[in-house]
Amino acid sequence: MKIMVCAQGAGLKKPYTKMAQDEYARRLTHYCEVSIVDVASRQLATYARFEEGVRVLLDPRGQELASHELAERLQDLMNMGTKKLSFFIGGPEGFNPLLQGYVQQNLTVRPLSPGPSVLSFGRLTLPHEFVRIILLEQLYRAFTILKGEPYDK
Repeated sequence: MKIMVCAQGAGLKKPYTKMAQDEYARRLTHYCEVSIVDVASRQLATYARFEEGVRVLLDPRGQELASHELAERLQDLMNMGTKKLSFFIGGPEGFNPLLQGYVQQNLTVRPLSPGPSVLSFGRLTLPHEFVRIILLEQLYRAFTILKGEPYDK
């Protein structure tokens, strides 16, 4: 499976966030192919609306999953033969108006279902730079859960 993280903005500016992102992306390469794409606001909308495969928008209004539930959903997607899973992260002010309606339409769809869905890491306000690190860490944790590896303990 290929996983793409598509984030609005010009990339990570702080060395410690870049280092954390790169570390989890490197760890994930043992389980899947990972790409991280930084795009302008309008490009993010185009990717989110037309990217092939399973598309997940990260938004505080979305549904929350426990780490084991995320692992189960990843396993379901792999069992269905899903080739690409794409996650979309808005900028510091959230998603642009082009995506707000799209988010609203998909709030009730089960997260990580075929097609578009909306996932939340909780109601806390998180710096958008940290969201990509949390996402990568949780994906790594999910794969270790599926493989029965000790990271989850």
